[in-house]
Amino acid sequence: MITMLGGHDSARLRATHLLGWFVLARLWRRRRRASYGRPSHALVGGPGWSLLLLCSVLLGWSWSPEARAGGPEIDVPRAEDGPGIKVGERSTFHPGFALVTGVDSNVFSTARQEPRPASGEVGPRLASFVMPTGWLGLGNRQFRDGLLMSPPERSGRTADYYIGLVGGARIYMARNPNVRAQNRPTFGLQTRVALLPGRKLSVNVDGDVFHYSQPATYEAGGFNFNRIDGRMGLAFIGRPGGGRLSLMFAPRLGGLYFTGTREEVEGGCDLENGQNCFVAKGNRVVPGFTVETKWRIRPKSALVINYGFDWTYYTYCCNEAEWGRNEDNFANRITAGFRGQVMKKVVLDVIGGYGMGFYRKDPTNPRGVDDFKGPIFELGATYYPNPRSLFYVSAFRTFQDSLLGNYYTDIGARLQARHEFKWRMITTAGAWVAGRRYVGLAIPGSEDMSIDQYQPQSVQETFRRRDVVFNLNLKVEQPLKKIWAVALQYDMAVDDTTFAIDYANGVQDIGGFTRHVVMLLGAVRL
Repeated sequence: MITMLGGHDSARLRATHLLGWFVLARLWRRRRRASYGRPSHALVGGPGWSLLLLCSVLLGWSWSPEARAGGPEIDVPRAEDGPGIKVGERSTFHPGFALVTGVDSNVFSTARQEPRPASGEVGPRLASFVMPTGWLGLGNRQFRDGLLMSPPERSGRTADYYIGLVGGARIYMARNPNVRAQNRPTFGLQTRVALLPGRKLSVNVDGDVFHYSQPATYEAGGFNFNRIDGRMGLAFIGRPGGGRLSLMFAPRLGGLYFTGTREEVEGGCDLENGQNCFVAKGNRVVPGFTVETKWRIRPKSALVINYGFDWTYYTYCCNEAEWGRNEDNFANRITAGFRGQVMKKVVLDVIGGYGMGFYRKDPTNPRGVDDFKGPIFELGATYYPNPRSLFYVSAFRTFQDSLLGNYYTDIGARLQARHEFKWRMITTAGAWVAGRRYVGLAIPGSEDMSIDQYQPQSVQETFRRRDVVFNLNLKVEQPLKKIWAVALQYDMAVDDTTFAIDYANGVQDIGGFTRHVVMLLGAVRL
């Protein structure tokens, strides 16, 4: 099954703004200690705390439940940055290196009862691995979980920025040649720039380009889901008057390309390589934009209205319909709601609206039955008992364009917690569960000649699939001295479904699986 893919088909959702809030709390606590010599608990309810709450309201941070990538097998483990090396008057250089050793209980995301074609054995393939990773970061603001820690108020700077490189290579310690064939690197570049931060007109520039290496969902040395996933965007933010009103226009462009598929497409598809054809049709370009208006009703809260549009253009779309083409489509999302502080230590996020996804080139959807039209929402609450801890809980309903069918919807909940002990140990825990429904699967023998049939029969009749997806992430990190750190991380991914695909070449791909990944990390970071 293909729900582990990144891009829009991400099975792993995170509320990344939470850790950004936590980092800012630490920064303000340090600043107050340096300036006034006051204890850290003085932050709660004080001026620094008010500014923390204003950050998300004024800067337009994304609270979207969508994640950058899915699955523990494509992550690049790393430790938090150290004190860094000063470069010039304000910039800091943060290099780091880590050596990771771990165990993957299910390299190919195989169901317990699924046969492995190469060997005839049944069930998951377990393998240990080592993974050297490294990262380089340069900037004049801290960068955590995709967020540039630029304060909302005018700072006198012309620009805040961060440029970072991260990479690693997972090397499986296995005798099986199909497992060893998955030894490939994952690496990427992240860029964040805020021009004229806090001014009446400011411009933010965001860009991420990653090469992900990921095994296929059945055991085969020559097949994989390796891909290049890139996204870039601009955000023009105007604050007329006294700053109570904020207007944002943010064009963006995304792209997804599965490496090694160009020759397969140009050379034509072969039933014996049906999975390759399926992956090739996922190559796409996604331009879009967001328009947002915020009205600050109180110093720490605002009303928000947002409209987002995405046009997904599949580069292999509509040329070879019999090979299960993915249809170009248009997605519209309009939401409105409230963000801000409702109690002394509680922040509320109540956003709801309506989404529409149109698949007009789908020949089996002449009446729009397989279009998406329905409510979407994100209801979340964050509790800060002290500057070292946070707890977050939310419920959500979203829809995304899918590489498997037209689109999928998620309705579920997430829980996240983080705490830093006095001896600097950092613990994080997160859980996410959702009921997922795919709509508009390719019709076997018509839209996709490589597929013989779906199972169970209800999917074959409706071309709709249902899953329950669950993810659990636990991590403990302990800095040692100034430059050393050790960490222990556990990830679990579960897809509970009865769905299966019977391919015309005799291969069966069963959708459900359970995966455990345990990693021990030792790092040197400056």
